[in-house]
Amino acid sequence: KSFRAPTLNELYRGFRVGNVVTLSNENLLAEKANNFEAGANFGLRNFNLRGNFFLTEISQPVSNITLSVAPNLITRQRQNIGETRTRGVEMEVETRIHEINFSVGYLLADSRIAKFPTNKNLENLFVPQTARHQLTFQTRYGKRDWSFALQGRASSAQFDDDLNLFRLEPYFGLDAFAGKRFKENLQVFVGIENVFNSRYSIGRTPVRTVSSPVNLRVGIRWN
Repeated sequence: KSFRAPTLNELYRGFRVGNVVTLSNENLLAEKANNFEAGANFGLRNFNLRGNFFLTEISQPVSNITLSVAPNLITRQRQNIGETRTRGVEMEVETRIHEINFSVGYLLADSRIAKFPTNKNLENLFVPQTARHQLTFQTRYGKRDWSFALQGRASSAQFDDDLNLFRLEPYFGLDAFAGKRFKENLQVFVGIENVFNSRYSIGRTPVRTVSSPVNLRVGIRWN
């Protein structure tokens, strides 16, 4: 079980992003969550498999609820939803072959509005900004003074609003890293974030906000 009180911003501070105005709500109640989880782990030499099932039910979660929609203005307010329910499975596989480490993680999360007595139209819709499928992987190689790594992440589509109208498309991103150690405490490295320069939606208000472009970092690390 867990508990979260509304923040001061949620209670008293509204804001505007693009064409969306979100009002505060001084009458918000605290969120209460019940969490259920069960898992298993299997290991064999250089191979490890972990999996777990989870169920989370949140009573009175705070969410941005649409009050009205006009051509140039969408008005929302922070409100307590009756209940959200998230069911899912999380799995992770790790293995090592010589100097190379591999790991893959997968998350299935079905997160929906289970109850909303004051707004039945939202029941069974997806909770905003929660992807149903997420996949991550990482490969690391290290030998002597050299180290290399690749890290990828992928996500299925999700929605940016309570009405499930503003869809954020699926995406895939890849990061790369290489480093060379010259002394025990000195390392020179180069990192590339978003190698393929993927541009995907991270917000719709309904004005589209896109992800950051490819980013190159070169640096010196002293430990």
